[in-house]
Amino acid sequence: MNVIVKEVIPDNKENINDDGQIYFYFDGKEWVEKWERKLLACETSIADYFEEIEPVRQQVLSNQLSPLAYHIQRNLFNVKLLSSYTGVPKRLIKKHLKPEHFNQLDEEVLNKYAYALGISVEELKKV
Repeated sequence: MNVIVKEVIPDNKENINDDGQIYFYFDGKEWVEKWERKLLACETSIADYFEEIEPVRQQVLSNQLSPLAYHIQRNLFNVKLLSSYTGVPKRLIKKHLKPEHFNQLDEEVLNKYAYALGISVEELKKV
């Protein structure tokens, strides 16, 4: 299971000592709260996270996927979630993962994607 830190809560609760912290991780389906003695597991998992998105980045650089694919992966989104945020049908999002279709998108759709992913349109167009 890969662990990605979303937020670390300070150790000011009575039942938590200096050796532990509460953190949230994404288990592939939802955010889960967990207490752990050391944050070391999270630090190594963050490295794992970057290892997982690197192949997608390489596919974008080799023009096999559009930058949208990278930003979806980087922001822990999936096609279904992006569709719910933007109102763009899932089948169109899947089509836009191909560079030839992504490059033809109008500003309105690019703005929807950028807004949902929390980035600018310029950032959306590159990796």
